Parts: sequence; C-alpha cells; structure tokens
Amino acid sequence: MRLWPTAPSERARHVAARAAALATRVLGGGTDAPAAGALAARLLDPGRLARYDGLALRVRRGMGERHGDRRVPGRPQPSGIEIEAHGAYAPGDDLRHLDWNALGRLDALLVRRFTAEREVVVHVLLDASASLAVPVVDDKLGSACELAMALAYVALSTGDALRVAILRGDGIAEDGAAEVGGTTSVRRPVASDGPASRIFRQRASVARVAELLAAVAPQGSFGLGAALAAYAARYRTPGLALVISDFLMEPDEVERGVLALRSRGFETHLLHVIGAGELDPTRVFTRGVLVDVESGAQRPIALTAPALARYHAALGAHCDALAALAARVEAGYGQLVAGGDVAELLTGPLVRAGLVRRR
Repeated sequence: MRLWPTAPSERARHVAARAAALATRVLGGGTDAPAAGALAARLLDPGRLARYDGLALRVRRGMGERHGDRRVPGRPQPSGIEIEAHGAYAPGDDLRHLDWNALGRLDALLVRRFTAEREVVVHVLLDASASLAVPVVDDKLGSACELAMALAYVALSTGDALRVAILRGDGIAEDGAAEVGGTTSVRRPVASDGPASRIFRQRASVARVAELLAAVAPQGSFGLGAALAAYAARYRTPGLALVISDFLMEPDEVERGVLALRSRGFETHLLHVIGAGELDPTRVFTRGVLVDVESGAQRPIALTAPALARYHAALGAHCDALAALAARVEAGYGQLVAGGDVAELLTGPLVRAGLVRRR
C-alpha cells in the first residue's frame, strides 16, 4: 500500500493538503487551524518519518496476553514457532508436539514447548500542562509532539500496538474518532476523565496519531504522579509506557507515578523535553517579572551572574535527580532539547539507554 505519492512535488502537495484537512477536521477551522496544520505537516513529513525506518523499540517487560509478534523467552507455551523447552506429556497435550526422538532415546513422553509470542502495547503519555507552552520561542510542545510521533511511528511500523494519552490539567484527552455511516468522523479531542485513544494496530494509523497530537493545546496544571497512577489503574494490562514531559515538578512526584506504572507491570521510560531558554534563560530575558503559567505566581527577577549561577546549579541538580530516580526504579531516562534532532536522539542516546534498537 503506497502511503505517499512518489514525485517530490506531488508528495509535498499531498502532505500540505493532508495537514490542512487535519487542522480543519480536528479544530473545526478555528483560529488555531494554521498552527495545527503546520504541526500536522511537520509530524507527517515523509522525510522525517523515513529516518525512523529500520528502528524498533526494545521491550524487556510489559508483555500482554494477546497473541502478537514479540517473542517472550521464559514463558513457554504449547504452540508456536521457536522451540524453547520440553515438558512431560500430560493427557490433552497436542500429540503433534511429541518429541519422538526423545521418546526413542530416553523412553519418555516429552512434548515440545515453544517461546511465547505476545503483543506489546506501547503507551505514549504526553504531558500537555501549561508549562509545555513556555518559553514560547522554544516550542517545547512541537518537539514533544514530534518525539511522540516518532515513537508511535516506530511502534506501528514494527507491529506493536499503540495507545496515546494527552495528560493535562483538566483530565485525559479522549480520542474522538468514531465510525459514522461507514466513514471516519473525527471530533476535536476533549479533556475528560474518560480513556485515552483507542488502541492502534496498523501503520496507516500514523495519520490518526498526527490528528490527536496536532490538536494538543497545553493548559492547566496537574500532579503527574497522580495522573500516571490513575492511568495505571485504568489500563491494567502491562505495556511499554513512554512518558514525555518537561518534568517541571519535584522528582518525588515523578517517582510516585513511575512506581504506580511498575506495580502494574509496565516498563517505563522518562523522556525529558527541555527548552533552550531553560538551559540558558538569557536567550529569553535578562530582567523582568516571571509569571508561573500554571499557578499564576509572580516574581521579579534580574539575571545577575550570581542568580544565573544558582539557577544553573539548581537545574543541573534537578536533571541529575530525575536521572537518579530513573535508575533507582529501573526506568529509562532520555533528554531532548527542544528544537533538537529527534532522529539523532532515537539513534543515539535512546539506543544506548536500551529503548531503541536497529532492526
């Protein structure tokens, strides 16, 4: 099935038209439609997506019970492709799996046991609280969505199942896709206490994922730990949880959520999106009044040399604490500077972190 036209100019027109259609359908043609269309085109850009071909997600735990393509050593089952072990024959076992060679050599009835093949559900959990929208020039939201899209594309391209949840201050955004008269009608995802997106299992679903991500509007504040705990309680089947956030909160809050996911059998990775203006605030201002977009608190500040030194020390300590908690609870940790190359992150640091592998 050809997803994109082959001629570059035709392909570009196809992507632009697709992005405009996404903006109109997802946002109803509102004032945010141009921005959403630009983000959708960025997420669906064939050149970007092609850079993720040949990659797969490495999963050590979080296997579900549904039959799939992932082989799970250590959980032998009565049928399959790859022989893993032998077991004593019991009435009711499939006679086709009797090992006749073993019977001849050992005079014992042994049946072959095969490596289990299970589906992995990849859960992309995107923090869309208000802090992801600032500093505006950093476009942390765009980078976070691009990272989410890259991981979703890799998952769907290798046969993994996918669920996307947008976590924000007023609840979990719900995928408003519905079948109407045999065609797909897409409503704007709305915040609610309802579920996240349905499970996607086809590579062609990347367009639906782009719809969901292009409609994200950061707003409100929430406790990430409580949100992750609520998610783990709702979706109890284990999977691979990829938490994308700027993690502007106490590490203890993050740890609470990760432990809740682990208690349900999720393998968890923390993907930290940090703005260039957060690494070097002088890119954004030198003095003024800081306003917390989530709490509304205000504080006048001047970026003197001592103030900058204290800030950089605090930021470094915060990032170190996040990496330490990830190691402590056996979660992965990776960092993306907003505006950075997502493909380089996937093929470099995330390979070394054990989340991504080359096929």
